[in-house]
Amino acid sequence: MRRIALFLTMMACMSASAPSVDFRAGRYNNVCKDLRDDVLLYFVFVDTRTTSPWTEFDILTTIDSIHVAAKWLEAQAEARGIPLNIKTDYYIGNEFATIRRNLPEKSIGETIEKQGLVRGMESFSRWGDYISKIIGESVYIKEKDGIPEQRQPNNKERLIAYLRDEFQVESVALLFMVNNYYRSDISLAINTLHNEDVEFAMVSYKFPSEIAHGFLHLFGAADLSESPFRRSRRKVRLAESAFPDDLMTEVYARPLPELEIGEFTAYMIGWTQGLSPDYETLLTERFTLLK
Repeated sequence: MRRIALFLTMMACMSASAPSVDFRAGRYNNVCKDLRDDVLLYFVFVDTRTTSPWTEFDILTTIDSIHVAAKWLEAQAEARGIPLNIKTDYYIGNEFATIRRNLPEKSIGETIEKQGLVRGMESFSRWGDYISKIIGESVYIKEKDGIPEQRQPNNKERLIAYLRDEFQVESVALLFMVNNYYRSDISLAINTLHNEDVEFAMVSYKFPSEIAHGFLHLFGAADLSESPFRRSRRKVRLAESAFPDDLMTEVYARPLPELEIGEFTAYMIGWTQGLSPDYETLLTERFTLLK
């Protein structure tokens, strides 16, 4: 629970007066519209000057965690009669080489705290574009009659377009993995409530529950515990009381077999079309979009 103190510190730095945000804007939105049938989970290992280096052991155990998360999500879907096949792939260089790109500030949480939510997320979007361009330089572009079928990906949007074609899927969940195993930081999903830029997630820890949590954010799931997007203590109390074992609560290091996809999260990711009036208050939140 070491992240809780970080959340509370961040919340204290942000004003209470804010516009209302409706999390339903993330349902059936952007690249990750529908969590069913074939989808791709594509992940990238990123080293920074302030995170722990990705060792071969760290990379291999994280790949195992991602497979565990994918199988758990597929089982949750099957239990609800939802067809789901999560394909997984990742970028890694020769001899387990990663991409190196420093975060805008020392950590994900510090970037949001210092730059505010809007500017911080814009910084992360540029950060993601840089990494995507590096990946794009290494991909093989098929040719037709000696002419490349598309240009080399040079940002997140073009990389996802390439991955859609390559894996024959509509939905591509792009995860950037940073190694905070021995440090305190947050994970964060970017661009999930609009379609001005493609969505992606930054994941700080290699626990299967943390990976599955970030993945579901990209398909519209909303936080049920305190986070940069969930500020109301009253709503947090309601959510954690009604859905104590939901994947979208504070799941740091919790084993996936202890967790579930509850009624509210199932609605947010499009697995159900109705929601009890008792939980409609969780659909909105007021938080400051600091510049």
